[in-house]
Amino acid sequence: IPRIPTCRIDASWINNDSVSGLGWSLKDQLGSEHFGLRACNRSLSALHAEMEGLLWAGSCIREMRIFSIRFETDCSDLVYMTMNPMEWPTFTTEIEMFQRLQEDFEDVSLSHISRSMNGRADALAKEARRRGYIFFHIDQTRTDGDAPRRIGSSATT
Repeated sequence: IPRIPTCRIDASWINNDSVSGLGWSLKDQLGSEHFGLRACNRSLSALHAEMEGLLWAGSCIREMRIFSIRFETDCSDLVYMTMNPMEWPTFTTEIEMFQRLQEDFEDVSLSHISRSMNGRADALAKEARRRGYIFFHIDQTRTDGDAPRRIGSSATT
């Protein structure tokens, strides 16, 4: 039975910054890492940024034609929100977007992990926010021995 890939997600939000940073990282069974970082207009709150990150990662994974995925986040409120949507009326639109996105997958889940396990997605999100302008970058690396090697990219500003 093939292992279902795991995508770790995170967001970086500071109240007085002009942008929010989003990051995701997915390692496949062949040792390649697919990752994305994005800066977008500052979200209303840190939790809104986390939801934006989940929606963006989900759409990227879908475009990669991966239909079974485990999302992991260090934001327990995000997990709780998706499991108890009626308790989060201010996020109704975002939750509905996530529910529609889930329909595109055969098997999808979202679970909580500790912040210490989410370092790569956290670093990507912070790097995106620190740039201070709107952009996104999606890329892939393959590890041959100990050296990561870039094998492709797609970027826009």
